[in-house]
Amino acid sequence: MPIINVKLVEGAFRTDQKHALLSKLTDAVESVYPGLRDVTFITIEEIRDFGIGGKPVTAEKVAAHAGHNLTKS
Repeated sequence: MPIINVKLVEGAFRTDQKHALLSKLTDAVESVYPGLRDVTFITIEEIRDFGIGGKPVTAEKVAAHAGHNLTKS
């Protein structure tokens, strides 16, 4: 059974975006391994303190990088 662990910057993605990610990752597994949809496990962990190059990454920085306003749900 496939197990996928996803780590995201805390607060950077809305609930609907996380649900879409779960669905699309499951679809990707199914396209490579037909018949494993029901046993594909995906976890999403939100990381509060995260940095790149010695600088903190925030939800606002992720949103700015993606070119959109951050809207929590």
